[in-house]
Amino acid sequence: MTTTTSTHDALTRQAHNHRLPAWSRLAYWAQANADHHGHARAYPGELRTLLTTSTHEVSRAIRLAKDRHLLDPTSNAGCLVLPGHAHQPCDAHHREAP
Repeated sequence: MTTTTSTHDALTRQAHNHRLPAWSRLAYWAQANADHHGHARAYPGELRTLLTTSTHEVSRAIRLAKDRHLLDPTSNAGCLVLPGHAHQPCDAHHREAP
């Protein structure tokens, strides 16, 4: 998935908007950082830092984003997958550190 610079900047701003719920911010982050296969790889601790919260809360936010169909059910803390892009395998092997 390719985004223009202005779209990427707007999505990134929303991902850092602390007035939005964590699940929404993760969806914006995934859209801003997705590759052309719809996968947004996250390094250990990256999502915790973004949301300024615990690993447990990151997992909860991912689950809520999946429940709202903002992320594909295959998403995890190592790779957030945009809906409709799970057919492409993910090569991310990292997870959130405990």
